Amino acid sequence: MIFKKTDTAKTLPDDFFFGVATADHQCEAYDPKFADIQDLWEQERNLTKRDKATDFWNRYREDIELAHNLGCKAFRFSLAWSRLEPEPGQFSDSAFEHYRELLKTIREFGMEPVTTLHHYTWPVHIEKRGGSVAPDFPAWFSIYTSEVVKRLGDLITYWITFNEPNQLVYGYFKTGDYKLPPGLPFGTSYKEQMQKVRLVIPNIFRAHKAGRDLIKKQYPAAKVGANPFLLGLPRLSRWFVDWEASNLKENSFEKKGKRYTERSPLWHTDVDIVIATLSVTPERKNQIDFSETYYVNGQRLLTSAVNGIHSPSDLNNKNIALIKGSSAENTFDVLFPTSKAIIFTDLASAINALDLNSVSALLNDESLLDNYIADNPAKYFFIGGRLTEERYAVGVPKGNPLLLDAVNLTVEEFLSEHKGEDNALYGTYSDKLKVPGDAFANISKRKTLAHLSGTAPTPFKANEKLPLADKGTRLRKIQNRGYLKVAVKKDVPGFGYLNPKTNQFAGLEIDLAKKMAQTIFGDSSKIEFTAVTSAKRLPGISSIFQIFDPLLQCLSTLTTIFNANWWNLGMAGKLPEFLCPTGCAHQQDFAGFDYYWGVKYLLPRPLLRLGKASTGKYSSAPVWPGGLYNLLKIHHQLVPGHEIIIIENGCVINACNVKQDEYLLSHFAEIKRALAEGINIKGYLCWSITTNREWGLKLGPDSDFGLYRIDLDNDPQLVRKPSPSVDVYKNIIKSAGD
Repeated sequence: MIFKKTDTAKTLPDDFFFGVATADHQCEAYDPKFADIQDLWEQERNLTKRDKATDFWNRYREDIELAHNLGCKAFRFSLAWSRLEPEPGQFSDSAFEHYRELLKTIREFGMEPVTTLHHYTWPVHIEKRGGSVAPDFPAWFSIYTSEVVKRLGDLITYWITFNEPNQLVYGYFKTGDYKLPPGLPFGTSYKEQMQKVRLVIPNIFRAHKAGRDLIKKQYPAAKVGANPFLLGLPRLSRWFVDWEASNLKENSFEKKGKRYTERSPLWHTDVDIVIATLSVTPERKNQIDFSETYYVNGQRLLTSAVNGIHSPSDLNNKNIALIKGSSAENTFDVLFPTSKAIIFTDLASAINALDLNSVSALLNDESLLDNYIADNPAKYFFIGGRLTEERYAVGVPKGNPLLLDAVNLTVEEFLSEHKGEDNALYGTYSDKLKVPGDAFANISKRKTLAHLSGTAPTPFKANEKLPLADKGTRLRKIQNRGYLKVAVKKDVPGFGYLNPKTNQFAGLEIDLAKKMAQTIFGDSSKIEFTAVTSAKRLPGISSIFQIFDPLLQCLSTLTTIFNANWWNLGMAGKLPEFLCPTGCAHQQDFAGFDYYWGVKYLLPRPLLRLGKASTGKYSSAPVWPGGLYNLLKIHHQLVPGHEIIIIENGCVINACNVKQDEYLLSHFAEIKRALAEGINIKGYLCWSITTNREWGLKLGPDSDFGLYRIDLDNDPQLVRKPSPSVDVYKNIIKSAGD
């Protein structure tokens, strides 16, 4: 899709402002003394950590000057609550002085600060006391806001209390998993999740009102609002979801969550779960869900003394054996671009080829190859060290959160029971298996953030038989059947091995499977094993109908309250009082929102792309500039007389074949179209001034929204390099002001 340059000859209103934005967690360096809830989330889930980020804490002046040079009149940033209030009621003078200097610098360069108080993060001490669902949360937010007003309020006109408040519900309600912290304990039913959402929505409204009252009391001319994240939808779809939210009844609220959770148990799969040396990979995550890690491994090269290979460099232009369906198939081309892969169905066949010198080495997981060295150390040996890190986890069919929770609970218990045993644990499974001493180095019992909160619902209990799950769920179907069906290996001693003499399965993964049967039924014998090869592991838990799952999940997301514009509906007085409490409506001075992606028609292909974007795959996101125009018209009618500010709008380097500069041009054209129709648009803020640490995502095409690009992983100097979009945005601003 190519967009033509828009005509920018017509002058915008004199008070219209362009700007850029960033956020504290995404740009400020990590400091363990001031760790926030997002830091814990990233550490817990092995996500990309912010580390030094863009070093904005020390280099804010440089980025502010870059924004000034673009011609911007506004600079949005957020305050780090965890830095300002590191302990309850104890405020940091040095942190406040830092932000005061930052605000002064923005004004020094002739720009208006747009200041966000809560940008997806909050102090750990808030979560320990109950978090956003606690009755006292609005009061805690008020104490924090009061201190900000007292110390910084004279430098701020535009305030945002909560960044994307409608997204915060996803910290308490999951679609496969929780998108944001804090998450809830394993086994929390969708009803309990909805009960938490039922608490957090009115709490955010109350906290916003309390914060705005404090700001306006001290500075009556201040302008306070928030910025819900909104998708572009066909007008009828947008009308429907907003109508449904406006007419929602309290007694039916919990039911609205069910369509988000369990997939139909009629979508038959051959087995319930897979425990078969299955490594977690991004490609596999698209097909199945994974449990917590139960074993850490790594790919290595095995060779034979007859082959004359002594180091990985000897393998140029040589044949290397791989096992079909193994993760080595995905890493081979990167690791050995000059070698040729020879695919085998099983290890025994690959070892035979190694013996015959038809391949020079075998690439597979270290613990799966150790036995061959143990049997014949004079013949087989490893060359080089570990080439990858492989995390073994249990595979679960997508869309079955209760089953996944039950599996995770079992994995936690299993690891806890054997904590510190390392080699001794595996000695009970095979006296031939040599396990690296660091096998458990990166594994610890998972501590969910919900464990910090005294308000968490009752989860599945350890070492007790699970209660009956909700009707219609896959877990309930398994319970009704009376036994668990598990896919395992039969030829990997120490993990999954079928003894030909006893015809009994044994190994670590067999014991883990029995532990799961114990969890679900209170009886470890209630289990049926199915032996699978590496290539047949995923097909066992992937239904033929599962290809429709992403589409149906996206449709369910688009047609329920969670995608409604419930924030601005509440501000307009159109939301039920059990969600927007009495006195909380009409408590904003401008109507703000964020817009990135949209679909003009509810067709499979764009909907699937929208679903990918919801998981952080922004380079696949569907671009629809008309969605921005529609939202501007909707807000003009929803909150007449209010200024409308586009708080966030922007694009990664390339989204669905639309380049970042084309994206900016096409969306600005829709803004001008709306202005020409008399819609009161006050400003536009481009996300973002630089590359950021995008909420746990790895740096790459899916996460770089920066006008100025920074190689966060490889450039210690963190040099800001202008993208082609810099000149485009600069020209948009200049032409609009002529």
